[in-house]
Amino acid sequence: MVVCILSERLLVLGGSRQAVGGLEELRRDGYELVVCDIDPEAPGFGLADHAIIGSVYHIEDCLPAVERFHSKKPIDGVMCLACDVPHVVARIADKLGLPGLLIEVADRAVDKIAMKEKFARDKVPVPFFRQVESVDEIRELLQARDTEFVVKPVDSRGSKGVSRLAASGDADWAFSYAKENSPTERVMVEAYLSGPQISSETVVIEGEAITPALSDRSYEYLEKYYPFIVENGGDMPSALPAEILEKIRSLIENAAKSLGVKNGVVKGDIVVSDGEPYVIELAARLSGGYFCTHQIPLSTGVKLVSACAQIALGKQLKARDWYPCFEKPVSTRWKLVEPGRVVFVPDENDILTSSGVRYFEHWLTVGDQIDDAQNAAASVAMVQATGDTRQQSIENAENALNRFSPEIRPV
Repeated sequence: MVVCILSERLLVLGGSRQAVGGLEELRRDGYELVVCDIDPEAPGFGLADHAIIGSVYHIEDCLPAVERFHSKKPIDGVMCLACDVPHVVARIADKLGLPGLLIEVADRAVDKIAMKEKFARDKVPVPFFRQVESVDEIRELLQARDTEFVVKPVDSRGSKGVSRLAASGDADWAFSYAKENSPTERVMVEAYLSGPQISSETVVIEGEAITPALSDRSYEYLEKYYPFIVENGGDMPSALPAEILEKIRSLIENAAKSLGVKNGVVKGDIVVSDGEPYVIELAARLSGGYFCTHQIPLSTGVKLVSACAQIALGKQLKARDWYPCFEKPVSTRWKLVEPGRVVFVPDENDILTSSGVRYFEHWLTVGDQIDDAQNAAASVAMVQATGDTRQQSIENAENALNRFSPEIRPV
């Protein structure tokens, strides 16, 4: 563990491997880092000045541990990295008297029904949605609306429990799958809108939303993994027409206002259907998946992790500081493999020296059991690559990832 004395003490919830890049950035910014994670071996602890062992997903576990630390070494701000816990961040901030979102705003951001009901009241475009209490309700909606649905938990994350459902599909299974992945056992359906999907990242300053990051999400394996929705990467900058991108930015600002975020960061999932954007979800936090920590800085020069930290510490940001400094093609691709047991993991140096590769990471060890791909956690490796053109960055990322060929035996 790194030990040093710095000026501002920042609590970061989450010390996973996806948080490491953000923690490295915060160290460079000069903060004294307090990292909280349930895993004593969390890699983020290697960058921390202080460690708190506690589950960031359970306020009853996290808050007492934080309060004990705070009583001895006062904390100046709190944020999260690579974990969907703005409601926990808000409660810690409220308890310690620190800057942060209102608890009611953070709670709305992790409850998909509460969020979309607020959007609907404020006329923020969203796909048709409905909370359902039974399989019969789903069948009735399928018949009445004659459309494909996405069935999902009201309060889960990382696309866990999410599936597509057509009229000919297994509604019983879809309902049960969503319910078992919901902490509160609540299920919702949402109209499946075909069209390009966008990942966004936005900093909100006194209600003004600056969105330097719009990435075209890659879903090339939708049919292969049906009925699951498994993303395998994204490309920046977006290839959508400028007028559509402007509509998306305006939509995100209106959605952030509706959600109640006056100062903070929001991560958006947007779908464009028949030329019009709709909000799928808007999270009141930074993204995971190496998006805010790696892809956005590589593509735009904007460091939203730094923005989030400054907001958490109560600093007043200036909008002009968070617009893109440049636009460079950057593509991310996630490695998906067939299920089985890992018997060989290749050396990564061959991938790191591939054309255009800026970052590569895998999380495989011999003996690992690989299950069927069902959600965003299915990948076993990630690469980010650049190029002179968008197409070249895509080809560089895909070529590099294809060179990473672990041996997996069916079980």
